[in-house]
Amino acid sequence: MQVPLPPSLQTLLEVLQRLPGIGPRSALRIAQAILKKPDLLHRMIEVLYDVQQQIRTCSSCGFWTEGEGLCAICSDPNRTEAALCVVKDASDVLAIEKSQAFRGHYHVLGGVLDPLSGVGEKDLRFTQLWERVRTGAYEEVILALGTSPEAETTAYYIARQLADWHGRVTRFASGIPVGSDLEYVDPLTLSRSLRERQPLSI
Repeated sequence: MQVPLPPSLQTLLEVLQRLPGIGPRSALRIAQAILKKPDLLHRMIEVLYDVQQQIRTCSSCGFWTEGEGLCAICSDPNRTEAALCVVKDASDVLAIEKSQAFRGHYHVLGGVLDPLSGVGEKDLRFTQLWERVRTGAYEEVILALGTSPEAETTAYYIARQLADWHGRVTRFASGIPVGSDLEYVDPLTLSRSLRERQPLSI
């Protein structure tokens, strides 16, 4: 027989389980750790409130920043590579940055096309992408969206839309496992894939 938990604690467990990678046991361990350390709980409340109030998406690339305006990457004058790397999520930017193989700029789509889940063109940052490519001084667009079927569909959609663009559209070379997300790929593999990227034919 399952022991009934206090309603507020049960609600906490349910909320924690909504986070990726957190199952019932992990949620219970986290809740127990929080209950054992009231100071930690208060600090978490403060930090979560600060994140809610201060973290925004960069007005240019869609990565995280504090307040309005550009993120640290977009405002870095040393990012001189004339390439725009299109990624699915902000966490992919962190993964590629760890490889230290890319000195251009990023564009975070906010997901990939997935009609079965109701994610269409209007749900992603395509309008901003077209504007940046057409008006920016980029010579290359790198599609780093992963290798899932939805990511492949999205990559080919972008390539078709940029078919008449003067620059080249490339994708990561082989080495990234099929179906994997970039945040789980080691920096060495990412670095090699970036260096050996290939044109995307449509």
